Amino acid sequence: MNRLPPALRSLPLLLGLLLLSPMLSAAPDIRILVDVSGSMKTTDPQNLRMPALRMLAQLLPAGATAGVWLFDQGVAPLVPVGQVNDKWKNLTRNSAAKIHSRGLFTNIEAALSAASRDWGAGAGAAADRHIVLLTDGKVDVAKDGAASAASRVRVLGPQLAELKMKGAKIHAIALSADADTELLQTLASGTGGWREQAPSADTLQRAFLHIFEQATSPDTLPLVGNHFTVDSSVSEVTLLVFRTAEAPPIALTGPDGKTYTVANTGENIRWQTDAGYDLVSLRTPQPGAWSLSGKEDPDNRALVVTDLALTLGELPTHLMHGQTLSLEASLVEHGAPIARNDFLRIVSTAAGLTGPEGAGDVLDMPLNETTHAFTTSASPQLAAGTYELTIRARSATFEREKRHRIEIHDQALGFNLQSPGKGKLSIEWQVQKDLLAPSTISGYVLVEGPDKFRDVRDITADERGPATMAFDVRYGGQYEVTAQTLVRDKDGQTLQLRLAPQTVEVKAPPPPAAPPSLEVPLASAPSPAINAWRTLAIVVGGNFALALVLVPVWYRLRRRAIPSKGVSL
Repeated sequence: MNRLPPALRSLPLLLGLLLLSPMLSAAPDIRILVDVSGSMKTTDPQNLRMPALRMLAQLLPAGATAGVWLFDQGVAPLVPVGQVNDKWKNLTRNSAAKIHSRGLFTNIEAALSAASRDWGAGAGAAADRHIVLLTDGKVDVAKDGAASAASRVRVLGPQLAELKMKGAKIHAIALSADADTELLQTLASGTGGWREQAPSADTLQRAFLHIFEQATSPDTLPLVGNHFTVDSSVSEVTLLVFRTAEAPPIALTGPDGKTYTVANTGENIRWQTDAGYDLVSLRTPQPGAWSLSGKEDPDNRALVVTDLALTLGELPTHLMHGQTLSLEASLVEHGAPIARNDFLRIVSTAAGLTGPEGAGDVLDMPLNETTHAFTTSASPQLAAGTYELTIRARSATFEREKRHRIEIHDQALGFNLQSPGKGKLSIEWQVQKDLLAPSTISGYVLVEGPDKFRDVRDITADERGPATMAFDVRYGGQYEVTAQTLVRDKDGQTLQLRLAPQTVEVKAPPPPAAPPSLEVPLASAPSPAINAWRTLAIVVGGNFALALVLVPVWYRLRRRAIPSKGVSL
């Protein structure tokens, strides 16, 4: 009999929800900043920022909070901050036509300040806050270069620190090779956000899709060969299909064999055709197998609103060799975590990493029946580059998929080995401070060189990182340096990094040549001379002695007339 009061009966559930709070986070708050400086006339001559913003607005989940600003020398609100619903999406779709390219400057500092002004720093840890920054340039606030340089310093200094205190993740899109990629990378990696390089405006929609997935982690259905399967728990499907201007309109075929097009949408279908893509929303879709026409594309998506969702634990955006990737996924129904192991045992869950040219890895995620979550951890030994992480859960009745992008770094810590002068050797350290905590670097270096030279030194560091290490060597020749290090990343995880050995040629007198050996080889003893007369005397004497023995024997045999069989004389 349960005698606990009602408030305490729900305590286990409340504790479970608290433990799963990273997975069951609040609805996202997304602020979008669009550069409208004059350089966009060249970078985006067809103003593809408009369809890209319309696409992003339609993809944002209902219940989220969002707002849009345009910025150049100043900042102007385009769509007020509000709850994402049909009204907000329609307003954004219509307002996108106001995007222009007439601005004089690129005041990134003012744009970031306007987008985050109403965010309090105290609630940063519990909030799910994102800033999407689209620009093709550098910090440029006035004709005076010193003013722009000072603004850039403030952005990377106090403003970045304030945004981190507010819990903001900055997702930056560089729409030009001339953009300040170092600034954008620092803003993104320093806040746990993501940076996309859009080589041209034609790829802008795909960049917005990747940013959207980083910020909102939507549930999707696997698209295999332009086919997907809808289960009964799905209340809405949104299809994003990329296509070229020359491609024919797409067609969608349902489980009942009916075909839908932009000219024949049906009662529960909303179809948006724009430059470079089609966006099709199916309300209360019929369960079963669906298919679509057109060319397959790795960025096509089938996003779902569903009562049966897949949730993920915190995921990194950057990973280094030697760092462990830990993954955790859970299934939730109507917002509550599923704890029935009999159901979870029939679900197969795996994670795949796909990178440049299809290279990657697949990790099984077994069920932990204590936490009711699917987990795994590994240290992927993959080449540096951008990888798409796909986590897929499937059973006989449903499939769910989530995507996340991770940048794998070859070396976030390295050193430059040089010989700056005669008999001199120096080690200068290189640290990616946006990924590692420089003051936590420790370990040792080993220097080996001619004449059995060997020197081992500890690495010490402060907030600027390890100091340059200098060595005086006596002899010239080739020296090799190896380093073994320990360092913590920005998330506090300790990494053990063995850096690749480096060699350098040092100019100095060579080691002295080895002195000649003092040992005198022993002369071979002369062969004794052969005495011919002595040899002749030995031979004659031996024959004479033999005759003294044999002659009497022969004489006695002759006298007895005994045959001498077997004896040869």
